[in-house]
Amino acid sequence: MKKVINWFLCIMLLVITTTACSLPTSRDLKGASARDETKDTNKYNAYIELSNQINGGMYGSIFNNYVDRFGWEEEIYIDDEFNGYSTTPFIPSVIEHASKTLNFASVEPSYGATDKKVTELMPIIIDMMNANNDIESYYTAKTYVDDDFEKGRELHKRYIALFEKYIEVGQQFLEEFSEITRERKYTDAEKLKNEDMLIRYYALLTVLRAQEIQEAFYNKGVGDDNILDFDVKEYEELYNMLAEDIEHYFEYAKDADRRKTEAWPSLEIFKTSIEGVKVTATDILRVLREQDPEINSDTKGKVTTGGRNAILSAFDRKVSFLVDAYNTSLNLTVVN
Repeated sequence: MKKVINWFLCIMLLVITTTACSLPTSRDLKGASARDETKDTNKYNAYIELSNQINGGMYGSIFNNYVDRFGWEEEIYIDDEFNGYSTTPFIPSVIEHASKTLNFASVEPSYGATDKKVTELMPIIIDMMNANNDIESYYTAKTYVDDDFEKGRELHKRYIALFEKYIEVGQQFLEEFSEITRERKYTDAEKLKNEDMLIRYYALLTVLRAQEIQEAFYNKGVGDDNILDFDVKEYEELYNMLAEDIEHYFEYAKDADRRKTEAWPSLEIFKTSIEGVKVTATDILRVLREQDPEINSDTKGKVTTGGRNAILSAFDRKVSFLVDAYNTSLNLTVVN
């Protein structure tokens, strides 16, 4: 089982890089067309939220936290110095929200294979939420002291059986949905450009360029340990596109009239997230050009604990922050 989970985590990193909220344009449409556009956008964004919950969000962090503590084998692992376990319970409204995500699978427009995987996945997630809550109650009450982990072993087997299904079906969902997002995100970008929404266009393009860099390293099998294997010329092309789009974004975002027209909030967190991505992207360029894997502006002048320089991992985190900031920007309502 360990092999399955580790492979899924690698896929998670790739899928994280391909998720960004669709930009609804139904406010410019009329009648049935507007209703269809809104329905499609709501469904798409519900699936985006599901992807992000799996990829480091609430589902991913809570579900994986248990496995990290007690192991992913059928038999529970209990450390000799075990002194309790705590987890975050899923409140009823969160479980109800998961049920609403499941309902989108039967709503038009059809997403084909992705809908089928959502139909399979959400009941598993809901069962895992309930199992997590039972585990939380068991360890909070310290019942393991009284029954010497008898019920804890039963809960563990139940949880791990669900977790295996979650890994398998979750991976399938992410792969199917990534095909839709891959097509749609560039369509969204072109739509913004054609509507002269150039702040939003370059904001989205900046996110996409950063994700393209992540995908390029992932697809070549290059990570922190073998970063010098990546072709510097290929990276330069990706970097130059990112840098150019960042420059355009800041240029258009300075225009107050355009910000008002596009209802763009210009959040400080989005600005700093872009800057963070740019700094680390530049460091990666220097690493490849100078063939020095220790270059990292984040750790320069700081006392570190040693070990390899995980600059690509740092880039992944910064892109995740950028995606979060971008999605937050889209969800804000700007009153003109």
